[in-house]
Formats: sequence, structure tokens, C-alpha cells
Amino acid sequence: MRNFQKLVAVIALSGLCFAAPVPSDSDAPKKSTKKHAATVVKKDLTAEQLKELKQQMEQQQAATQQLQEQLKQTQQQLQSTQQQLTQAQATANAANAKASTVETNTTVQVQKVQSDLSDVKTALNTTEVTVAKDEKKVEYLEHPASIAYKGIRITPGGYLEMTGFYRSHATLSDQATPFSGIPLEGWAGGSASAAQSADNPRLSEVGFTARDSRITLRADADAGKTKLAGYFEMDFFGTSPTANYSQTSSYTPRLRQAWGRAKFANGWTITGGQMWNLVTLNRKGTDADNSNLWIPNIMEAQYSVGYDWARFAEFRLSKQIGKNFNFALGVAQPTMLSSANNETGSVAGVATLGTGLLGNSLVTGCSSTLSGTTVSTICTNSPLYSTNLAPDLIVKLAYDDEKLGHYEIKALGRAFRNRVTPGSVVDGVTIATGYNNTVYGQGFGAGAVIPVIAKKVDFIVQGLYGKGISRYEDSGQYDTVIRLDGDHSMQPLKSYSYLAGFETHPVRKVEIDALFGQEHYYQDLYPVFGSSTGAVAGYGAPSTSVGGCFFENAAQAVAAGVGDACAPNNKTLWNAKLYGYYDLYKGPMGTLRYGAEVDYIERTTWAGVAGTTAAPFNFQAKGNDKTGFVTMRYIFP
Repeated sequence: MRNFQKLVAVIALSGLCFAAPVPSDSDAPKKSTKKHAATVVKKDLTAEQLKELKQQMEQQQAATQQLQEQLKQTQQQLQSTQQQLTQAQATANAANAKASTVETNTTVQVQKVQSDLSDVKTALNTTEVTVAKDEKKVEYLEHPASIAYKGIRITPGGYLEMTGFYRSHATLSDQATPFSGIPLEGWAGGSASAAQSADNPRLSEVGFTARDSRITLRADADAGKTKLAGYFEMDFFGTSPTANYSQTSSYTPRLRQAWGRAKFANGWTITGGQMWNLVTLNRKGTDADNSNLWIPNIMEAQYSVGYDWARFAEFRLSKQIGKNFNFALGVAQPTMLSSANNETGSVAGVATLGTGLLGNSLVTGCSSTLSGTTVSTICTNSPLYSTNLAPDLIVKLAYDDEKLGHYEIKALGRAFRNRVTPGSVVDGVTIATGYNNTVYGQGFGAGAVIPVIAKKVDFIVQGLYGKGISRYEDSGQYDTVIRLDGDHSMQPLKSYSYLAGFETHPVRKVEIDALFGQEHYYQDLYPVFGSSTGAVAGYGAPSTSVGGCFFENAAQAVAAGVGDACAPNNKTLWNAKLYGYYDLYKGPMGTLRYGAEVDYIERTTWAGVAGTTAAPFNFQAKGNDKTGFVTMRYIFP
């Protein structure tokens, strides 16, 4: 602005410099009138110029003043703007400070809201859990799963079942197929001279039964840190005249399970009573509880060839080792399955009829011999009992992993004893003083339940090998062979068994399983005392008569010139089965289940002699059976 004022002053001064000077009175012409007139004209022009100059100056001053006013206004505007800017900056600073404060306050508020929200969620979850517990309590009170009695929780259970079955070859054995005695080719089931046979390959059979219906009762209680439990289970398969405890109790009513258990906080468990034997494959650990066992969920009441199991009285002690291992020792009720070649006239303590509470009297087996044209038949009572020396001992070590599954190894020890009575012939000499024979059997086994697809597909495998272990194999042959032509000592019979398959649950209401099992019984021979030809006897001896296995009656056998006896020893049994279930309803009212099963069973025996007149040796009898089952089962909730 100051430069602008200087510029205006310079312009004004320049105008004065270029203007004509104003003449004084002394300069006026005195002599010439023309000169005076010219001077007057010139003077007038100068006045006009001066006037114009003054006007210009006035205009310039006005313009300058206007410019100054504008400058002043501009300065005022600038000052106002600067004030506004200052105020704006102050306002902005205040706003920033306020924004920072607001942001801080907002952050604190957000954190508080989040904290409050978290507290609300926690409270809501707690409330939901409380509500769920209250609902469960209400549900329990309205529909109790157990009955409270003096601090004990009693839970009833079981199911009602109706099963229909079909066999291509009749066995007249209701829902349980006798795998070791399925009909052979031709005449089956013993001597052709018997009045009739239950087993007949020329007849099929159809039947219905509800005897597999079950009643269960469980009791649980807490004694401090010790967990107590008791379990009872029964079905209706008892057969009083032939009751025994060879593989499972069959007394009427049939007691399946009745045991008590104490679980201690230090990992020890004590169980005692009638239960699934420790030989039976577990799904988890070594406990006898049904939920921890692998039991084929099939309609065939005899389960499957190759399945190793037993169910009778046992005392069990087990210990959890770390997180994954369990060890158990079982002391079990002993007995000996009827020994092959038992001669009751010379040997006591085996294959003996029970008395008192073990009394049974049903005639179940007959054997015949042919001498010329005369047939002699001897019928014996069965089942029989043994006089036992010591309990059976079983040990098991199990490993469990949530992803890898269950694995176990086990060992079995048994003791057998008989009594050679005075007057018996021992190695060709009649003895006056009796004595005892003792022999031991043993077996080793393993098993696994392996999850192939979690909760969808499991692979099952188990097996057992040893001597004198037949009692624990599903088909049940003989435990020992007695040397009748020698010193009447016992030889444990060697065998093996295995079972493998898949258990699947493709959808929640469907189960489809497939199993294959096999049992094999080795020959157990000994030389016949005094034989000059090297003859042998024992289990699977080639001298065993099998002629009657191929004829429907004794007359046909005699007419063919062969012995009518049919007493071959089993060599190999195998069984393949496919079965499945569909749950039509599964809910709080229980489960309504339908199922079907198809089986194929094959029986092969050791070769024997078919006749007495030029009949071939090494003649092998065999047979098979095709079975089918359908079932409807209502499982109690």
C-alpha cells in the first residue's frame, strides 16, 4: 500500500513539472497591446490547464482516497479474516481437542460396552446353562431315567423282540444255530440207528421266537470318590434239562449277567459276579460294562463262528495305567468241555453228570457200533461236568486312543485233571491203585476296534490261538483228548479262531455290518498201545467211522456194507454274515428297530473210514447251512 501511495505522489509531481509556470505581475508587457493580448490568451490557457490539472489531481486524490478506503477495507477484511482464521484455528484446535476427548471417551465407552456385552453374554450363557439344567431337572422329575432309592440310582432297561428265522437244513435249535453240529451231507447229527435226528439236510425249517427279549436293571451310587455299580440282565433262552455253564449259564430263568463293581479314584476297579468274560473283545478299556464291550449286534443268538467269548462267574481286578493303558486280571469259573475219547468206566472227574443244583437228565446223544449184522446203540446223558482243579486265569492289556481306536492283547491259562480209577488198564496192565493226571492249557489272543471313518465305519478284528481253549471259542469242540489205549493221560486240543469285519453307521438311523469268522481244530493223535501196524487214535483219527454220515437210516448203511456210525471230528468251520438295522423311531420314548440278517455256514470234518468192506479211507464228511433272520425290537428308553 505504501508503494502505491508513493506512485500516486510521483505522478502528481510529474504533472506539475510539465505544466507552464504562472507569470508574475512584473512580467506583464508594457508596450505592445498585441503582446499583451497574447499574454492574456496564454494566461487563460495556463489557467485552464491548471484548472484541468487541479481537477486531475482532485480526481487522483479522490481515486487515491478511494484506493486508501479500499485498502483500509481490505486491511479490515484481512484483519477480520486473520481473526476468523485465528478463531477457526482456535475452533479447530478446540475441535481436535474435543474430538480427541470424544474419541477417548468413545473408546472407553466402546470398551465398556464390549465389557458389558461380554458380561451379558456370560450371564446369558450362565442363564442358558442354568435353564438347560433346570429343564433337565424338570424333565428328570417328569420323566425320570432312573429311580432314586436311598442314594442309589436304579435304572430299568431291556427290550422286547420278535425274531423269525429260516434254515436251509434243519437243526431244531430255535434262534441259536449249533455251528459245530450243522447237518452233514446225507444223514447228519449222529448215528443212523437213532430213532430220529434233530438235524436233517433234507428238511428246511422256519420259526418265530420272542425268547431273546431281555430285562435289565442297573444300580449306581457314589460312596465319596468311589463309584459303585451293579447290573442284572436276563433273557428266556434257558433250557432246564440241559442247563450248564460250559460257555454261558443256561439255567432257567437264564441269568445272563449279575455283577457288582467298585471304581476307585486311584484307577483300580474291582468287579465280581457273572459277566462277559475278560477274553471278550472290548471297545474301550477292560471293563465288563456292556458299553465298553464289542458284542456282535446280530440276530443269530449263537453270534458267529470265530467269535471268542464266555459269560459266567468271574472275579476281575483292573488298573488304569496313565491315560491310554488298562491292565486286568480275571479269575473265572472253570469247567472242561467233554473230552474226546472219554471212557467213563476208567476215568473220573471229566464228563460227569451233575447232581444236586447241577442235576440234568436229558438224553441228547447216542453212538452205535456194527458187529456183523448187529447194531449196538449207547445213549449218554449230556451236558456233563468236570471236577475242576483250579480257576481259569485271564490277563489283558489294552491301549486306547481317541483317533487310533482300541487295541488289546490277552493270555489265558487253564488246568485240567482226571482220575484214573483202580482196575483200569494202563499200558496193558490192570492197576490196583488209582492216581491223578494233570495237564495245563494256554492261549494267546489279540483284538482291535479301529475307526476307519470317525463315527461311521469301524474295522473289527480279534483272534485266539492255543491248546485247551475251545470253551472260549464260539463253536465249542473239545478241550482235551484222553489216551484211552495208554495211560489215560490228557492232551489239550490245539485250535485257533478269528473274526474280522466292518461295523458301519452310514446315517444316524441305519446300521449295516459284515463279518467273517473261522475256527480250525488240529488233529491230536497218539499211537494205539500194542498196535503192530502203527495205528493211531485221538482227535481227527483216520480210523474214525463216518459211513453213517451218508445214509438216511441204518438199514441203508448196512445194505451198503458200511458202518452206520457218524462221528467225525470237526476240522474247520467258517461263517460269513451280512446284517443291518433301521430305526423307525428313536427318541425319548425308546427305539423301534427293524433288522435282517443272512448267513452262510460251512462245516468240514477230518476224514475217516466209511465202511468195513473195501470202503475207502480218508472219506471226508461235510455240510453247510444257509440261514436268514428278520427281527422287530422295541428298546426301552
